[in-house]
Amino acid sequence: MIRWFSACVLAALLWLPAAAQTLKIAIPQKGNWDTGFVDYGIRQGFFREAGLDVQTVYTQGGAQTIQAVISGSVDIAMGTGILGIVGAYSKGAPVRVISSEMTTASDLYWVVKADSPIHDFKELAGHTVSYSEAGSSSNLVLLAMLAQAGVSASARPVSVGGIPNSITQLMSGQIDAAWTGVPFNLVSVRDGTLRIIGRGRDANIFKDETIRVNFTTSAALAAKSAAFDVFNKVYVKTIAWAYADPRGAQYLAEAANVPLDIARQTITEFVTEPTVQPYEMHGIDLILAQAAEFKFTAKLLTPAEVAPLFSTMLQKPR
Repeated sequence: MIRWFSACVLAALLWLPAAAQTLKIAIPQKGNWDTGFVDYGIRQGFFREAGLDVQTVYTQGGAQTIQAVISGSVDIAMGTGILGIVGAYSKGAPVRVISSEMTTASDLYWVVKADSPIHDFKELAGHTVSYSEAGSSSNLVLLAMLAQAGVSASARPVSVGGIPNSITQLMSGQIDAAWTGVPFNLVSVRDGTLRIIGRGRDANIFKDETIRVNFTTSAALAAKSAAFDVFNKVYVKTIAWAYADPRGAQYLAEAANVPLDIARQTITEFVTEPTVQPYEMHGIDLILAQAAEFKFTAKLLTPAEVAPLFSTMLQKPR
């Protein structure tokens, strides 16, 4: 009887599922479409089915996100500005890009109050205009757009953190123009409360350049390589699901607290599927030139010098 009972217990233990591997993920700007794929994968159960326990935290983007990864507080950060990553790498930080996250800057735009005398970026001379955090994609795109408009020396960029704080400071008169991103504030643009003065896609240099990436550290990769492989596969699966399944737009509408038609507009007009391809880095030479120009790096780096940064990039299946 004892032998039979022991055998049953052993058999039951053998059939128990293996403990899920845990990955902690930092996500900047909760409610954005492109940074929401991890949340959608969790909601659909894709990560759990693959044996991963994915836990998320939210940041203001930029330097805050980079520090969370370098300190080991999280394993992976999503959607972080590429110049900030290149800058951190040039200073010796053990960061490693695991996939591309956004190509072009089609999701970012800048607004003023409806009664503002400012109508475009050329009129920002002498005025304050916001971005999120140093090293973020909004920082990079803003600097490039100010340069393109010829007002780099006279406009006053201000770091304000996330989108809610950016709009609050605009409406209270603390800044003259505010950064935001779809789907946020498209309702206010539609009803005339806010007016768009520039879109990230207006910046000529970003027509085919990777501006945000997903990244980790070399130590995290070494410690959890198998988990990272699974994460990447599920991440790719979730992107495909989100564009194919109507529930993707519903999830976005819920996360961002916007009408469903605004969520759909975000997906079909602003952040189309090709812009979030995870496999390829576009415009490396341009990225390195911008990193030097905007003082993210102390000198112009060569592609060979940053090759280790991209050596663990997700590879497209053949």
